[in-house]
Amino acid sequence: MVLLSACGSSGPKSATTSTAPAGHGNVLVALFDGAGSLVSGRPQRITFAIANQTGALLEKSPPSIQLTVARDGGSAIGPRTVARHNAGLPRSYYPFTFTPQAAGSYQVTAEVDGQRLTAAFTVGADEDVKIPGVGAPMPVVDTPTTSDHRGVDPICTRSPACPLHSVDLRQALAAKRPTALIIATPAYCQTAICGPVLDVVLHEYEAFPQITFIHSEVYDSAKDAEANGANAKLAPVLQALGMTFEPCLFLIGADGRVAQRIDVIVDEVELRQRLTEFSR
Repeated sequence: MVLLSACGSSGPKSATTSTAPAGHGNVLVALFDGAGSLVSGRPQRITFAIANQTGALLEKSPPSIQLTVARDGGSAIGPRTVARHNAGLPRSYYPFTFTPQAAGSYQVTAEVDGQRLTAAFTVGADEDVKIPGVGAPMPVVDTPTTSDHRGVDPICTRSPACPLHSVDLRQALAAKRPTALIIATPAYCQTAICGPVLDVVLHEYEAFPQITFIHSEVYDSAKDAEANGANAKLAPVLQALGMTFEPCLFLIGADGRVAQRIDVIVDEVELRQRLTEFSR
C-alpha cells in the first residue's frame, strides 16, 4: 500500500509500505521515505499511522501506542509509549525519534489495542542520502520571494498566499539567524497534507519572532504541475536539497547547520515543542 503519492519527478514520493498481520485487522503505515531520507549515526524522526485493511487511515486511532524499533540482527530500541498527535491536522500520527547505529534493514513493532503490527524500513549510509540531515550544513540556495520570484510561478499555492515569502534563504543564512524552511505545495500535494502542515506552521510562527520562517513551493510552474503532475519540473531549492518527498520542515541554526528536520507531518503540539527547543 502506498500512502504518499509522487509529488515530483525525483521525489516527493511514497512512504515505506506497511505490513499487516495474517487474517484481518489494522495495519501500521510508515510516513517517511526510508533509505531515501534516513541515515545512520544521527538522530532520525520517523512517524507512523494506523490504517484499516483497505489502507484508509483510522478516524479514531488510539491515544497512544507502544513502539519498538530494531535493526535486523541488532538490539531493539523500546518499547516506548508514543502519544497520538493530530492538533490542527485532519489525520493522526505517532512520532518516534532514535539514532540508528548502522545502515540496513529495520523493523518497527507496534502494540495497538492488544494487536501486534509490524512495518519494515531501510536506513541508508550517510554518503548515500543527499537530503541534509541533522548536523549537516544547509546548502546556500535562493528561494523565491515576493520581490523576486526567481522564475517560480506562483511562489505560493496556498489560498490566500501565506506571508512566509519576504526573505530569501540565502539572505537568512548570511544573516546567521535561526531559520525554519518549510517545503510544501498546498495546491498540488496528492495526499492533501501539505496545506494542513503549512497551516500548522502559520499557526505557530508568530510566537517565535527570533526565527526567520520561509515557505518554498515544490514545483517550478503551476502550469507544468497541472499538465504533467508527478513529472513536472521541481523548484530549484528542491533540486539543490535532493528532496525525494514533501512536505518537509528544516530548522537551521545560526551556524548554518540543520538542527532538526521534520519530515512529512507535524501537528501544532509537536511543532511548538520543537520550535521552543530550537529557539533556546
